[in-house]
Amino acid sequence: MNRNLALILMLVVSLAGCLPPEQAQVKTASDVGVASSTSGTASSTAQTGPQVAADLTAHYNDVRVNCGSASMPAFLCRGIMLRSTVPSTAYKAWNPSPHSQTSGGVSFSFLSKDAKFTGLVFGQKNGFIFFPVLSRPTGTRQIEVLCSYPLDGATQLRIAPGCGAHPYSPDRSRRCQTIGISTAEGWLANRRANSWNICSFDVRDSMNHLGADSFYQTIRAHQLGGFFAGQHDYIELILATWPQNIPTELPIQAFFYLEGGLAGAQFDQKDFFNSTGGKVVPIIKIVLPSTPSADATFSFNQADQLY
Repeated sequence: MNRNLALILMLVVSLAGCLPPEQAQVKTASDVGVASSTSGTASSTAQTGPQVAADLTAHYNDVRVNCGSASMPAFLCRGIMLRSTVPSTAYKAWNPSPHSQTSGGVSFSFLSKDAKFTGLVFGQKNGFIFFPVLSRPTGTRQIEVLCSYPLDGATQLRIAPGCGAHPYSPDRSRRCQTIGISTAEGWLANRRANSWNICSFDVRDSMNHLGADSFYQTIRAHQLGGFFAGQHDYIELILATWPQNIPTELPIQAFFYLEGGLAGAQFDQKDFFNSTGGKVVPIIKIVLPSTPSADATFSFNQADQLY
């Protein structure tokens, strides 16, 4: 009887070892569950469209100063980190541009309840959203945030990677900490002297215990400066450039669109599906706030989806 039981157990283990990886992961993922914005644990579970919309709403409404310690800036666990793009058959929307490949930095915007704005760079209408670092899916890359600006940093002309000096103010537009600026008040006073005095707050991992406050001062300057409805009034982040053509390794949570941008989001969803062998990333509609007291909304609509 014991020998038969042992044989049965050996057979079960053997068959389990022959399962394709995707079947083995389904059970593990369902046991683990989707990583929450506060867990700091990556997950291999794919989110449904409604779950993504709910998650984005929660991340938007979260206004923590940091993610649990002075060395963990708020963007690691909350807020919406998005990049607007233009659909084209000449390139992939998720690949860094030629400029970014040279500079080493990729521009994103940061949206949250305490960092609102009314429009995207160049009036663009669609793009993609990265998961916060601490809840990115298993197997995706951690893309480091290098610096932040309380409004558009005019980063195209800056010294690489987009965090260095601007030629119109080479001394007072460098990384803030290098010119003695570490507060929102200091940042605003510097810019009042010259509108091109836009220094970048250093939020690299190497900032350690100063990192979280550095980003928090970015948000405070955005608020105290009244940046909201202007053409360039969005917080700009510079992320480290990643390699070309690695769509399955990127922590893309959603493709998004504003009013008038659905066709572009659908183009990107289809292009991503075809480039990854059938991975579906949901399309989310964002309605940006029209007044400082209003909030952004995030919605999933089945009719918007191609898959």
